[in-house]
Amino acid sequence: MELSVGVGSGVGVGGAKGRTVVRVVGEVDHLTSPRLADGLEAVLAGGAGWVEVEFAGVSFCDCAGLGVLLRARRQAEAAGVRLHLGGPFQPSVGRLLALTELTPVLTSPAGE
Repeated sequence: MELSVGVGSGVGVGGAKGRTVVRVVGEVDHLTSPRLADGLEAVLAGGAGWVEVEFAGVSFCDCAGLGVLLRARRQAEAAGVRLHLGGPFQPSVGRLLALTELTPVLTSPAGE
């Protein structure tokens, strides 16, 4: 899994005008999800007002990755930060979100 966060770029962190984009590429599973958790925690602790987690490049996500996203959403809500999972999603990721009925939960910005 590749992770970049920034103001205005990548898997890692990117952003502009209070918006941070976290681009995630590859597989998010029990081995890689701790890295995603650390990245999202750092972004949320950094004072971002809006966090877009770009998942278009994610080819696979398991329940560990899903748990990381749900925890990050709860943390964002508690901090008054808007967090949104963005696509378009690869078929396997879209199926996971649909089967768990989390598409509307994770794709609607927290904090709205």
